Amino acid sequence: MLKSDLYIGVLSGTSADSIDALLVDFSNSIKVIDRFSKKIPKAVKNKIFELVLNKKIPNYANKQKELDYILGELIGKCVNQLIKRTKIDKQMVKAIGSHGQTIKHSSSRKNPFSLQIGNPKLVRKLTGIKVVYGFRQSDIENGGMGAPLTPAFHNEYMSQAKVNRAIVNIGGITNVTLLPARGKILGWDIGPGNCFIDQAVKNLSNGKKQFDNKGALAKKGNPGVLENTIKKFLDTSYFKKPIPKSQSVENYDLRKFRFDPLEIKKLKDEDLISGLTEITFQSILRDLQKYCNKEYEIYFCGGGTKNNYLMDRFQELNIENLQFFKTSDLGIDPLDVEAMTFAWLAKKRLEKQKIKLTSVTGSKPCLIGEVIN
Repeated sequence: MLKSDLYIGVLSGTSADSIDALLVDFSNSIKVIDRFSKKIPKAVKNKIFELVLNKKIPNYANKQKELDYILGELIGKCVNQLIKRTKIDKQMVKAIGSHGQTIKHSSSRKNPFSLQIGNPKLVRKLTGIKVVYGFRQSDIENGGMGAPLTPAFHNEYMSQAKVNRAIVNIGGITNVTLLPARGKILGWDIGPGNCFIDQAVKNLSNGKKQFDNKGALAKKGNPGVLENTIKKFLDTSYFKKPIPKSQSVENYDLRKFRFDPLEIKKLKDEDLISGLTEITFQSILRDLQKYCNKEYEIYFCGGGTKNNYLMDRFQELNIENLQFFKTSDLGIDPLDVEAMTFAWLAKKRLEKQKIKLTSVTGSKPCLIGEVIN
């Protein structure tokens, strides 16, 4: 019998919709054994975004501590439910790579900072499995910006010696990895992914809906109504910054969004969603056209791939040097990529293998993550 090499990757993305856990076997290349998603209760999600979008709220530290425990418990239960589903002996799992839920992130070159909640000690206690955590902090301590970390995984499993590829992950934030056939890997955060869209849908539905299902609302709307608003937003300072760069959902608070006053007068709900989706589309397309100046295969992953309207916008393009796919065309489910990354990073940490992200985050090659045995 072949010896298994099992790891679990678990995280909740910047959209804070759910905790996603993935059991991965690395013994023969890479194979997903099973997956489990645990929806984050609406009340908990609201508390998360209270911390994410507000810098000054009463008892911030106490609320953060409370949420750290709540998320740790949810993560531990999610992992246990995954193991129960698979009916494997948990002692076969070498470690859990637990990213947690990002609350604050700053990519300031002088003082980068990243804060996640999801108490790793509690996860260890609840599951009885080693936990690797603090991935972003390790990158920062070694001279990096803490994000994005996925390019290292993309390079390991999605690069191709004679083909230029780009991996575009559309979560709350959109990030991209360039995997040129020749030259160094590049990775950066493009800008808003689903975060503006999700906030708008939640507001318009009074919290009854959390996202634009399959992009149905955006499809009904007319993004042209917000033409000037979109243009002005894409002209703001972040989009002019040189790469590499990273961004955070806390910088995309819809309450502070600046609309053109003339456009907002004639704005329908579906036009708003369509316009915000257009920001995601145009920001991605602009960076791809700027940095993919040779023939490139573009592979999408993340929750944004479920937005059919957004994906169709790319498929309708006729750009000679760009071809659009999903990571499923490479044999990796678009919704598994991030959790898979943290399973892989946990494996690398236990094996004491350094991760090279110098051309992405600016860090020196280093061991990423802390281990709770």
